[in-house]
Amino acid sequence: MEASEVGYLPEGRWIRRLAQEYQLIRNYEPNFDAVGGDLTHYKGTIIGSGVYEGGVYVVEILLSRSFPFAPPQVVWHTRIWHPNFTDEEPARICESILNKDWYPNMHIVSIIEALKNLLVNPNPEDPLNVWAAQELKLYPERFLMRVREYIRLYATPERSLERLSEI
Repeated sequence: MEASEVGYLPEGRWIRRLAQEYQLIRNYEPNFDAVGGDLTHYKGTIIGSGVYEGGVYVVEILLSRSFPFAPPQVVWHTRIWHPNFTDEEPARICESILNKDWYPNMHIVSIIEALKNLLVNPNPEDPLNVWAAQELKLYPERFLMRVREYIRLYATPERSLERLSEI
């Protein structure tokens, strides 16, 4: 759907919504912050859990003027071996909340929670990375070894801090 088809909040309500989003992030997602005070641009890290334990993943969130009627754009800056992420940097993400399942009453913290949930619950039945999905289903021990290798190569705390400073 094009932004022109989505609609916009009146300026005053949009500014209040951005302030509300910022407050929710400050309260519930301390690893994220507005970039240079711009309440339409956030960056931060997601700490891996489940098989992604030990990984630190850099994420950028951008809000268009059509927010909250259109979902934010999410840029996953850390390479990851996962069925629901492409194997590239930045990765594309297969998460329905970022498109068809987005509703205007949802918040940025909802997206961050959905991304965390993808780390705990990879879904090989709806893959963007078919190889990772097949490996998870057929060779789970090999999948786990590759996940650990990707964490070592791309998702260390040091590497993530370096990536954060580049955004």
